[in-house]
Amino acid sequence: MSYRSLMAYRIFLNGLTGLLALFITLSPVFGQPVQLKWFPLVKTEKDQRTLQLLDAGKQGFYLLRWQDSRTDATGKRSPAVPLLTQLTPGGERLHDAPLPGFENGGLDFRFAIASDSVLLVVYEARNSAGSQTLFARRLNLYNRKWSAAPQVLFTELTTEAPAFPNVWFSRSFDNRYTCIYRMSSGKEHRMAMAMLDQDFQVQWQRNTELPGINSRMNLHQVCCTGKGAVLFHCQAFDPASKVTGRPFESVPSVYRPDGQVFLRNTEWAAEAPPYSNALFLVDGGEDGMATFYPELGKRYTPSFETREGPDGKLYCAGFYGDDNNEQVDGYFIYCIDPDTRQGAVLKLAGLPRSLREVYLRKNAAADRKPVPGLALRWLDWTPDGHPWMLAEQQNFDIPPGRIETAVLLRLDSTYRITNTRDVEKYQRLIPGDAQNFAAMAACPTGQSGWWLLWNTGSWPQAKIMLTDCRSRGIPEEHTLDISSRSNVSLLPQTLLQRDGHWYFVGESEYHERIRIGMLQPESK
Repeated sequence: MSYRSLMAYRIFLNGLTGLLALFITLSPVFGQPVQLKWFPLVKTEKDQRTLQLLDAGKQGFYLLRWQDSRTDATGKRSPAVPLLTQLTPGGERLHDAPLPGFENGGLDFRFAIASDSVLLVVYEARNSAGSQTLFARRLNLYNRKWSAAPQVLFTELTTEAPAFPNVWFSRSFDNRYTCIYRMSSGKEHRMAMAMLDQDFQVQWQRNTELPGINSRMNLHQVCCTGKGAVLFHCQAFDPASKVTGRPFESVPSVYRPDGQVFLRNTEWAAEAPPYSNALFLVDGGEDGMATFYPELGKRYTPSFETREGPDGKLYCAGFYGDDNNEQVDGYFIYCIDPDTRQGAVLKLAGLPRSLREVYLRKNAAADRKPVPGLALRWLDWTPDGHPWMLAEQQNFDIPPGRIETAVLLRLDSTYRITNTRDVEKYQRLIPGDAQNFAAMAACPTGQSGWWLLWNTGSWPQAKIMLTDCRSRGIPEEHTLDISSRSNVSLLPQTLLQRDGHWYFVGESEYHERIRIGMLQPESK
């Protein structure tokens, strides 16, 4: 069969599959691992969008939202402000207003994170002396009152505002520690950081110069550990290279509750020459900073993700390309022991044929051709201790960008890819929009596998999908909801687990309505 005939056949099958999925969704659905419950629809303003689901459960629902600046009929412009939206336990609106102190735009919002009933708000404000200060202040979610005086994190002697556009955070997997950090570039690369405990109290602070890299260096990812240390990953480029793009997410941003960027769709340009990856491990002790340079050879590393493993070690996983940043030839696993401060490459290998065959024709896969546009999303472990990786194929060259077939990769104890599970999908993504219907949310099932939540299709006929992937067997795909019936699509970054249930926010394409969704596991 010719390639064109094959594509026509696939289009026919996809159309047939869509009709079958529609029929199944409108009919009683059997065998789904979860039940989806929708709470009431809540109307919102079109210039507002949802950033995070902060809390869910018996106390109701708390959402961090963002209102864009507006110009009224008289020409008066209102500032962009963060909103705190409270819904009742039944999902109905109870309160919706700017965060206290942000109503008039006098405070420059950066981000907010929640722990139980406390919301830590990080913002920038000008001092009387003309300098800029970054503050962190605790807000009680339930009564919307400040619960503590502001804590000073960083101060910059400058009249420019904002002085801290690139400040961000990383939380440990158990939420015991939060690191707030910023990186500044000049003749020297300097890193400022503040480590907070689970009560959001500062435990230690440090302002340090990163050691001897005579190149252009940009911060890529930060990982806070369960023992209160922090690992910084930086990309070091040839100083003569003309690199385009942005290394940081701007406010408002799509981020997971742990602070990690949900979807990296603004990476550095592919024309950049091969570069090294520098890792800096810092804790509150007096031993200084440990520096690591993974020996990956002269390879491009378009994907590089960090994660603390269940054994307390720090793992870095990624894809590499032999010739450029757009073609993936293999993958790597690098491990750091924070106790001994030793690092080692655990795996550096070409992509297995099973993975290449997901994206390439059989002849190209057999010839070990590279896979274009493959991006690593995360490295994580299921309760049985097996590591998994999630990757998707993406293309942002032609707007709107698109994200296509995803693969779950199961690794063995030697970090060899032993199983490839593909999820055939197609999603649009509008770059720069904090509310988007693309990318996937993943959660371990407790059965040595994963649930993947995602949207397929285009509004208003987009469907909310769940893929059940176990250690054995092929992934099982379920249609949870047709968005034309619920009037919203899943925001994957809002997935939050509380009391054995998974909650998320659904939002319409034009932001004029939201509602809470709850996933309840089927009883066995």
